[in-house]
Amino acid sequence: MKSMLSRIRWTIALFIAPLVVALHRLGKPQGFECFNAINPTTFNPVPLLSHDDDPNWKVVRYPFTAAGGITLALMKPGYLVKFNAGRTGVLPAVGADDAALEGVCIDVGGTDVANPNDTTVAVALSGSFDKNTIKYADGTSPITAAGLAALADHQIFLDPAVPIGAFAP
Repeated sequence: MKSMLSRIRWTIALFIAPLVVALHRLGKPQGFECFNAINPTTFNPVPLLSHDDDPNWKVVRYPFTAAGGITLALMKPGYLVKFNAGRTGVLPAVGADDAALEGVCIDVGGTDVANPNDTTVAVALSGSFDKNTIKYADGTSPITAAGLAALADHQIFLDPAVPIGAFAP
């Protein structure tokens, strides 16, 4: 059973996140600047969130390299990625890459108005996600048992979530 503090944090996060996104959609407050951060107008994590009390995401932005016909334009939040050989960037991951799965794409580059040539993606390296929204980079799902095990080894957990209905912690 989750602690009361964890439940309170989760409840606060559910109410604050939409407010932050709404503020950014209305325009930046005076004197506010996001220095090379994930673009707040395109980053909306709610559809990917697990119904776990504490999603505990660790997010890092990496350069993206197209592979197997999957380009940055085809990548979507919730698609799986793997690291390149030098671990300096990420590649799209498909079903044959189950052993190499290491992250979930949560924001796609090229959406920042200030930097349209951005070829990076924000990758969650740990955390819990809604199993219904996570797919291989070619759009296929469900993730195989071997893929789920590889993700769990990297502290990425896919929880079965109720597709409809109100969330009640």
